[in-house]
Amino acid sequence: MTQLVLVAAQGRNRELGAGNQLLWHIPEDLAHFKALTLGKPVLMGRKTWESLPPRFRPLPGRRNLVLTRGGAIEGAEVVRSLDEALGLLGDAPELCIIGGAEVYALALPRAQRIELTEVDAEFPQADCHFPALGPEWLAAPADWQGQTLRWRFRSYRQN
Repeated sequence: MTQLVLVAAQGRNRELGAGNQLLWHIPEDLAHFKALTLGKPVLMGRKTWESLPPRFRPLPGRRNLVLTRGGAIEGAEVVRSLDEALGLLGDAPELCIIGGAEVYALALPRAQRIELTEVDAEFPQADCHFPALGPEWLAAPADWQGQTLRWRFRSYRQN
């Protein structure tokens, strides 16, 4: 059975982005994202797809699935539901859910793991947020990194 792994970065108040863009630039987080997702299928919403710089569409080295009600998207496989995406994957061990907020909320109840970059800052301009995690999600300890902008990589698993 394919495991659902949510891969995200959020601010102190669960902020994901504003105006279809990230709120910070942390090169180490981009490298972490690549390490977590390379060679695996990724599922994202149409807005997340459109937010990727054109030179990274599709994300190289990954099977790109886009969840949308719209039509075909060059470079990606369009799916209409999470179940359709899972059906296309056969026996793939993982499906990485990479955004946006609506897709995270849809996948969270069925996820087995969350790989979350926590950014230690507030971003009041944010217009989308990661879903709140319930008490069933337990985080592994992680040290803060960075100087002017601190962050940490945390893995969450269901209790």
